[in-house]
Amino acid sequence: MRRQSFGWILGLIVLGSGVYATAETPTLWGIPVSEYAQRREQLSQTLESDQIAILASETSPPTRMRFRQDNNFMYLTGLEAMNGVLVILPQDSPLEERVVLFLPRQSRVSRLFEGPLPEPNDQTRRETGIDDIRERGELREFLADALKLHPRVLVNRPARTLLADAIREANPEAQVASIDRLMAPMRVVKSPAEVALIRKAVAASIAGHRALAQRLAPGVYEYELEGAAQEAFRRHGSEREGYPMIIGSGSNACILHYNANKRQVRAGELVLVDIGAEYSYYTADITRTYPASGKFTPRQRELYIAVLDAMKYAEKEAKPGITLGQLHQKVVEFFRNHKLRAKDENGNEQTLDRFFVHGLSHMMGMDVHDLDPNQPLRPGMVFTIEPGLYIPSEGIGIRIEDDYLVTERGVENLSRALPREPDAVERMVRGGKPARR
Repeated sequence: MRRQSFGWILGLIVLGSGVYATAETPTLWGIPVSEYAQRREQLSQTLESDQIAILASETSPPTRMRFRQDNNFMYLTGLEAMNGVLVILPQDSPLEERVVLFLPRQSRVSRLFEGPLPEPNDQTRRETGIDDIRERGELREFLADALKLHPRVLVNRPARTLLADAIREANPEAQVASIDRLMAPMRVVKSPAEVALIRKAVAASIAGHRALAQRLAPGVYEYELEGAAQEAFRRHGSEREGYPMIIGSGSNACILHYNANKRQVRAGELVLVDIGAEYSYYTADITRTYPASGKFTPRQRELYIAVLDAMKYAEKEAKPGITLGQLHQKVVEFFRNHKLRAKDENGNEQTLDRFFVHGLSHMMGMDVHDLDPNQPLRPGMVFTIEPGLYIPSEGIGIRIEDDYLVTERGVENLSRALPREPDAVERMVRGGKPARR
């Protein structure tokens, strides 16, 4: 497991559209340590007098899985710690502490199996900016006092399971609820540092798409395309995939969350590729639909253009103040009024909206489907636009997806460097190879 990245930004740094750091700014995972402190302070100010926030880190993963920290714990600490607990109290708490981090002392066996991990010491205090770091064994005694004063307990997912007994022991009357309601408004608007990490995730994802398109040809297997994208992700600094890759050829393109990725690609088919690299805990999410033989058939092309036109329409309509639900309805109407038709499973001709079967957009950040999708767009939010048409009777599934940053006047397409016009997509797949029927 990789030790958390701790470095220094030297000189004046400009990320995205804003200056956010000056000389000798300590960072964790590319985020200034001061920003983590601001997040903890904001959460403390949001808590009501009788509330307490308890967030547990992830534990050591099963043998066949790589460690990945819980997003809310990472958002507030920047630590890839195992078995840690972060406690945040409201500003008006009678207790002296506001932020306390509990970490285990690492045993010789743990160090042998897992490498060095954050411990309750001065190094971790310097790296995180958290002054009050205690040994994990002191948690129960601390909760015994804190939960008498703050019986409404807000927890993240790991804490709900791992600390249930400790919370009940400290206060059998404690009311436990999810902390997501408070974390969502904090995480949904991205800082310049967060946007910079998302841009890097997007760049790695685009590299994955390009590598996959160059590998694409009739006869290859979906898993070969997956491997090409994975290698490109790693070469561009990505630690992992943001979600399981969707590489659906032929009729598999009509399965929205298909990820078996084991079928052999045939000539003349479309291949729907929905992939996203994760970079320092922030993910991208980009979809393209490629002609396996390097050229769209006339029917494939006209449907592809319909999807692309819907996407461009949504881009123009997206601006601060609109909700993702409202944007979705506009695209439903666009497809309903489109001149093209297709037949359903019973052979009946239908308007195109009948074949647009999923939501148009979702928020994006530390989770590929990030928190709080229902509020109006505001500058700093990052979201997707992904119209699609799925026509099983024709074996055609088409989706195009890009990632967008909300600005003061509209949106910026973060993934615009990846071709999506049909001629450019064909050229990317052919890459010097002749088109095959």
